[in-house]
Amino acid sequence: MIHKTLARARTRIVRAHCRVGRVTRKFSTRRLKNHVLKQSPRAGRRLPNGSRVNLTVGKGPKKR
Repeated sequence: MIHKTLARARTRIVRAHCRVGRVTRKFSTRRLKNHVLKQSPRAGRRLPNGSRVNLTVGKGPKKR
């Protein structure tokens, strides 16, 4: 789900019979705003149905 939008990541997680866990927002570049920066467990792992996937999402650059 890395670099997917949050909405697209949620859809794919649900289709894989898993659940979206905690969503944490972190400063990022403007280009990565609302995109997944990191997920836990890491991408590519096989998970049992109903597993929770935690996401870190970009919230754009820090305002000055």
